[in-house]
This record gives sequence, structure tokens and C-alpha cells, in this order.
Amino acid sequence: MSHATLTAEIEDWLLSKALIDPDVRILFDKLCQRLRAVGIPLERTALSWPVLHPLFRAEQVFWYPERGAELEQYYHSTAGNEHWLKSPFYHAQTNNLETMRRALVGDNAMLDFDVLHSFVEQEYTDYLLTRTNFKIAEVEHFSGGATGMMTSWLTKREGGFTDDDLAALKHIQKILAIAVHAAIQKRVMANLANAYLGPTAAWKVLAGEIKRGDGDRIPAVVWYSDLRGSTRLSDTMDGDSYLALLNRYFECTAGPVIEHGGEILNFIGDGVLAIFPIKESCPMDAAANAEAAVRDAMRLREEAIASGTPDNAPLDFGIALAIGDVMYGNIGVPARLAFSGIGKIVNTVQRVEVATKTIGIPVLALKEFADVAPGDWQDCGCVDISDLDRQLDVFTLPDVVKNVSLPSVLTVEPAE
Repeated sequence: MSHATLTAEIEDWLLSKALIDPDVRILFDKLCQRLRAVGIPLERTALSWPVLHPLFRAEQVFWYPERGAELEQYYHSTAGNEHWLKSPFYHAQTNNLETMRRALVGDNAMLDFDVLHSFVEQEYTDYLLTRTNFKIAEVEHFSGGATGMMTSWLTKREGGFTDDDLAALKHIQKILAIAVHAAIQKRVMANLANAYLGPTAAWKVLAGEIKRGDGDRIPAVVWYSDLRGSTRLSDTMDGDSYLALLNRYFECTAGPVIEHGGEILNFIGDGVLAIFPIKESCPMDAAANAEAAVRDAMRLREEAIASGTPDNAPLDFGIALAIGDVMYGNIGVPARLAFSGIGKIVNTVQRVEVATKTIGIPVLALKEFADVAPGDWQDCGCVDISDLDRQLDVFTLPDVVKNVSLPSVLTVEPAE
């Protein structure tokens, strides 16, 4: 049976996969297995595509017969490195080449890229690169620009790929691009939703909970932190330095929250509203995670100060913790919605954070949190929060308190 007949069956299979949101790694693994099964002597393949992601600029799947498919991700910082700039992929991209073939052995060998020499050392005989552009449709006045995917195909067969092999691989590239494009778009949506909404909100949006009023009541440890003196700092520092200071502050606060399993609900100016969801009615785990995040936040603050902040600006912030039910869902107007946390516990924890400045202790927690957290939380007395019309017992970690003289009751004005 000819390559054309056999690859036609693979084309039908690829098109069917394009309709069911395929996983790119699994799809490429099965494709390479099928191509080998019909007689195309693949020994190493690589599929690469750019991504929209805060950390990564590109993803790549490598496939070997004995190892299967493996996914690798490349940080934005690698975009200008020498390895990339001297690669066949970069050459094909910048010169808009749809195909590029290099014989690796024999009289017609052409080893004009460093990586091709390493392929010769590994006894590969022939190299084919195929490339397909995608065009992201314009949305009003914004165009996502051109993107696409590139694939490299290597064999160790003596004499390299036959003409039939090359024709089949070039043809299958376009069918593969249809399936991969669908999968990439899904990954882009998931990446952006996770980066801008957080995992819980992202899952809800992608699952279709996008109407105003959609939401849930979530039991959680609630975290609120705020940068001290931000109004004065924004007025006295130049824009770049202030932005750098803000990012350093968020690294000290939001970073540990995410590292220890919390979710950022909102950046409210320089405030961080986050939750540690309580699972299976067990608040101790969530409280332990929040306490670990607090300790990391204070450690990172000291390290940032020691290494030098932008313009040597002060890096002071307060953290408040509480336990309660958060109303979490879509608020706003139908044309512009946001997932946010609201409710009494959110208002309360923001008021308690104001008390960290009044008392002079950077971390305060309500009694319900201190009772289940693993640390030895010290009673700091009561705060009288005027707009809540009640006193609240507050606690802190002993190693955070630094010779502060505490009055028994403090009045805290409502936060604006």
C-alpha cells in the first residue's frame, strides 16, 4: 500500500482529533507512532510553537521511538540566546520558509547550523523542517499577529528520507497544523485565564460561569496585605522606580501566597486580597499554608531590604488574616465583569490590616485563625473597629513582634 493511501488514513484521524481539544503532547506522540507504522523511518521529531504566557515564550514537544513525547517550555529570557539565534527554527522563522531540508551525510551534506553537527554525531542522516503560519483574527483594532508551528523530522536510515517520505511529511504538516492550532488556542485561553484570574476563577470562566451573579460561597482563610506609604512613594519616586518597588512588594506578598497554595482574588491598587480555600471542612491545613506564606513574606521583605530596594525606598507592609465564608463570583455590569471576593469577612480583614499600622505590628490575625494555626500566636488585645461596631481580638506571631508596647484596646477608623 502506498504512502499516500496510508497517510490519508492518518489525515482522517488527525482531523477527528482536531474536533475534541487534543492534548498536543499525546497527539504528537500518537502521530509519530502512526507515521513509523506506515514505513516513514522517524528517529527523532520536534514540534515547536510560541505561547502567550507570563513566564514562557515557547513550548516544544520532542519525540523519540524509545521514549515517546516529552514537553519542554522556554522562558522569555531565552529569546535572544545564541543557541536559539543559530538554530534552524530561527532561520526558518525569520526567512519565512515553509520547508528546509539538510542532508547530514554524503556528498550533498550541508551542515550550516551547529545543531546539525550534533545530529551527525548521533548518526542521523537526514533532516527536514516544515513550518506552517497561523493568523490570529483581528479583534476590533488589535491584531494578535502571525504565529504558527514548526516541526523537525530526523531519520537514521541510510540514504535518508525518500521522495515519498518527504511528500508525506510535508503534506501531513498542514493537517497536523489544524489539530495543533485547536489545541494551542485552548492552551492560550487557559494560560491567560490562569494568569489574570487565578486557577479557581479561570476554571469557572472556562466552564461557562460568565453571567453576572454566577458565583459560590467559599470557606477560606482570607489574606489582605497593603503597602505602607504608597501615596507618598508614588508622588516622590519616578515611575520606573515605583513600579519596580511595587513588583518587589508583590514578590514578597503575592508570591508566597501562590507558593503555598493560596489564590489571588484581586490586586486592589497595592493591596493583595487572597484566599486559602478550606477543603473537606479542615481549616488547619489552610491556616498552616497561610502561616507559612506569612513567614516567607516577612523573610523576603528582610532579604529585599538587605539587597537594596529601588531608590532605597522603605518596603513596609501589613498582613491581616481571618477565617470565614467568601462570596466569590461575577460582579460588575454585563459588558465588563470581574471575579471578586466580597462579604463580611473580606471587609473585616481589610479593617484589621489597617490596625497593623496603628498598632505597629506588621501581621495580625483574628482569633478564629489563631486557634487553628500551628504557630504560637500571641494575644495582642482588642481592636475597636468603629464601622463594624464591635471589638475584635487580634493575635500575632511572637517572632514578628519587636518590643511593641500594646494598649489593651485600640480604635481603628474604617478603611476608605
